[in-house]
Amino acid sequence: MPPSPPVRFTTQRLLLRRYRPSDAQNFLLMLRENQAHLRDFLPAVLENVTTEEGLRAVFRWEARQWKRGELFIYGLWEKTGGAYVGEVYLANPDWSVPCIEVGYFTTERQGGKGYAVEAARAAIRLAFECLGVRRVELQAAADNEKSARVALRCGFTLEGRLRERAHKKNGPPVDRLWFGLLRAEWEALQEK
Repeated sequence: MPPSPPVRFTTQRLLLRRYRPSDAQNFLLMLRENQAHLRDFLPAVLENVTTEEGLRAVFRWEARQWKRGELFIYGLWEKTGGAYVGEVYLANPDWSVPCIEVGYFTTERQGGKGYAVEAARAAIRLAFECLGVRRVELQAAADNEKSARVALRCGFTLEGRLRERAHKKNGPPVDRLWFGLLRAEWEALQEK
């Protein structure tokens, strides 16, 4: 098990922190406002959450996953103004390699501002510097061009395309793109 990462830190424009029970009301409102935007990206654990108490139960589950070193989820807020931006996470670790996957989303309103890249870079730094991984992975549906652009802007290499490996919710199968970033590649990017 790696050391536990910080529960709160900042980037140039963002505050990243673990969710708190007091975030339930605003997070539930965000889910409702972004239902169509996030439908294909939400994990199963959030699909049927309709109450604040249900969301607080999800936050407690996430905290248990954090303690086990299996899932590190950070909510994203603007440092100035405090508006909720989205989420970044490190998940699906394989500590025998060691490697971990990074993922993210922004709300529809906050998209296109570079927040996904900023948050992903911060999570990648955390993975390499705090968790000590050798590699970070990123998956994206082949038709999610925005996510693929975020991966490339963060220095990832497209390593493969798994045909019909995923599907849209209630939709047709789609290919899954698999990206990887090695520690040596990340370190070289930091020197530029």
